[in-house]
Amino acid sequence: MDYVFQITPYDSPELVRQVSDALERRTELRSRKKCPKMWKLTDRLCKKRASEGCLEKRRKRYRVYGMLLIMLGVVLFVPGAMDPKELLVPLLAGAAGILAGGLTLWSGRGRKRRTNAFDRAAKQFLQGLAAPPSAQVRFTGDGMTIAGKPAAVFADFDFAAETQDLFLLTWKEKITLLQKKDLIAGDPEGFAVFLRDRMEEKEMFYRACSPEGSAQK
Repeated sequence: MDYVFQITPYDSPELVRQVSDALERRTELRSRKKCPKMWKLTDRLCKKRASEGCLEKRRKRYRVYGMLLIMLGVVLFVPGAMDPKELLVPLLAGAAGILAGGLTLWSGRGRKRRTNAFDRAAKQFLQGLAAPPSAQVRFTGDGMTIAGKPAAVFADFDFAAETQDLFLLTWKEKITLLQKKDLIAGDPEGFAVFLRDRMEEKEMFYRACSPEGSAQK
């Protein structure tokens, strides 16, 4: 079966983050091939750090604890504020509870993703595709054609990535970016399997999304 993409403008603001993620993963995978010992040590050290899923659960718990502490603090603080001489201890305990709750909420806040060199490269790359020519990219058993002309065989692809909205392929120091919404023949899931099965180095296929929405390689 052939898979055909009809190129349309790359105008989604979400693409910058996804292209950046794919480019960063490509750099990491190529580095792993060249420096396996260094990455073995890096992976060992990273195991000691909490995973992003664990960190998110921890942030949620902190938000719940923070709200509870604030509510308990208010319950103690309000009566104490009405009669501070007789209820000094509840007043102080309530103030401490509100302060502790605020600090707990602060600790559980989500951190914004920092802009890095890959983000800047992705932005520049997409700016160069601001007005792409209307052309079709077709994948057959022989390889990839662009606008009806042979462009690459599968042995040329040194990296491929699937993200939520696109496929990014690199070959002979070139990049082909394909949006899933532009796929007019075939389906994204089938294309991902088709592409990976034909790549010589299957470990260089990176899947940032799965049907269940979880990241995987």
